[in-house]
Amino acid sequence: MNKRPHENGADDLAAKRLKRLITLLIVWTASNGSKPGGLTSQEEIKRKQAEIAAKLAAMTGKKVSFPSLAPQAAASSSAAPPIVAPQPTSAPSVAEELARRVAEAKRRVAEMSVNANPYLATIQAGKKKAPAPEPAPQGAGLKMAAHPLLLDTSSPAPQSKKDRYKPMVPKFASIKANIRNTPASTPPPAQPSPVPVADTKANPYFAKDAASGSFEGAAPKERASRRFRFNQKGKYVQIANQVRREEQLEQLKQRIAESARKAGMDGEFEQVEKAIKRNPPPVAEWWDENLLPNKTYDDIDRSDEALSTLNIRTQNSPITLYIQHPIPIPPPGDKNKVELKPLMLTKKEQKKMRKQRRQAELQDKRDRVRMGLIPPDAPKVRLANLMKVLTTDAVQDPTRVEARVRREVAMRKHNHEKMNAERKLTDEQRREKIETKKVDEEKKGLVGAIFKVKTLVDPSHRFKVRKNAEQMNLSGLVIYHPSFSMVYVEGAAKFIRQYKKLMLNRVQWTVAARARGAEEVELEEGDNAGNQPFEVPSKDEEMRDDEYGTGTLEENRCDLVWEGQIRERVFKKFRPISCPTDSAAKEALGLKIGGYWDQAKNWKPIEEEMF
Repeated sequence: MNKRPHENGADDLAAKRLKRLITLLIVWTASNGSKPGGLTSQEEIKRKQAEIAAKLAAMTGKKVSFPSLAPQAAASSSAAPPIVAPQPTSAPSVAEELARRVAEAKRRVAEMSVNANPYLATIQAGKKKAPAPEPAPQGAGLKMAAHPLLLDTSSPAPQSKKDRYKPMVPKFASIKANIRNTPASTPPPAQPSPVPVADTKANPYFAKDAASGSFEGAAPKERASRRFRFNQKGKYVQIANQVRREEQLEQLKQRIAESARKAGMDGEFEQVEKAIKRNPPPVAEWWDENLLPNKTYDDIDRSDEALSTLNIRTQNSPITLYIQHPIPIPPPGDKNKVELKPLMLTKKEQKKMRKQRRQAELQDKRDRVRMGLIPPDAPKVRLANLMKVLTTDAVQDPTRVEARVRREVAMRKHNHEKMNAERKLTDEQRREKIETKKVDEEKKGLVGAIFKVKTLVDPSHRFKVRKNAEQMNLSGLVIYHPSFSMVYVEGAAKFIRQYKKLMLNRVQWTVAARARGAEEVELEEGDNAGNQPFEVPSKDEEMRDDEYGTGTLEENRCDLVWEGQIRERVFKKFRPISCPTDSAAKEALGLKIGGYWDQAKNWKPIEEEMF
């Protein structure tokens, strides 16, 4: 660690040089000897004084004069012996002047060291009392005095050995916390200001010691800072999601209650609310039931005896030494792959491709004939080329040749028809092919749809609904209800699209079909002005009105309520059923799709909802 240089370094150097010169001069004067150069002591003293005065003038900038010697010395110098003692009057004056200057330099050095390092003041105070500091002389350059505000005029307080090497206290307070520790540089005022007395009635927590400025006992403890408390990632996101789920559940309950109140199903709301709630966890999962003797998890214990009772290494254990290789199931994405269709060609391109293919086949056949692999074809004779192919025979016996040619033509036609008949599919093969295509369509995915029909009293409508569903390999249910009829179908997406076109476009729901066995009777002009045939309904049809519902076909319509993909079929075939009540309709649909009945019942067309 580098030492801090003194402020007045130049003055210290000058004092040291002056002290060294004075010492040399005193030593020389004490010797009173003469030099071999022939100079007397007085002359040597004058020469040395002149040198010292010149050096002091160069260092201090002031002219220094030495007192002159007595005249007796000059007179007696010629007749005196070579070694003459200095005059007692001149030598002491020079020594006193030099001693005074040395003391002044030492004093200045001591003052500068004390001002630069305040810790030396306490050390010197115990040994010797320092003299009172004199005002620093004003000067220029390195001798310029410090600013009065930078000077420390306060007397240093006595310190013990423990406090001697403590860090320096700053001369001014940097923050409010250091103000109370700063020593007061100014004397206390003569008349201290009165301390305000607090009202203890207004503040019951006010203490008398605090009012007087002193505390009894230990000092109050400082307030401890709070530590950081970090939250886990996603904590508030989970809380927000839980609140949203609860709000959505309450809103769902309110909507179901309102819809049930409008539909008059207040009694069935409790069942719907039970269906919304989650079922409690089972006593034992299905994959663990075969391993537990009592079908509960209470059979599991940490002890070895309890583990030995489980069905793990027993004869009835489902775990065996055999390896079960499950049947590989194709991934579900393969059934959605679309087969690439061949490139569509124009008529001209198709003719060109056919010509090239036939030329290649003909050339291959010719090569085989030349190689002797197959026999050559018989000449193809027709009535048009008869004379060209059979020139000589046709001229000799044209009747026989013509008969033979006609026989060959008939044979070729018979073979052609026979080949077509062999390639033709039988009725059983045709049906099997159709069923195979239906199964392939079902592998692509199952779709369900719900239709709401206002009334299904017309037998023609009922026949179309049922027969088309059977032909398209659709399963489901048609429910006849006094208020409306619901049709639920499920099957391949392709057949569902065709069935939608039937229900929504093809069937004329407002037109009644002509009854079978009805007689067309022409009435007179007075009875029927339009001369239109009169349809007489049969008795059997009048009996069916009560079973399938009642109503007119004037405002009859069919609407699609819902359509979507399903995982598996609910019904094995398509069948109609009559349900006079809502509970009977839900029971017919089953637990899985029982809610479809409420959905169809509460559904309304867009135009009815608007008005």
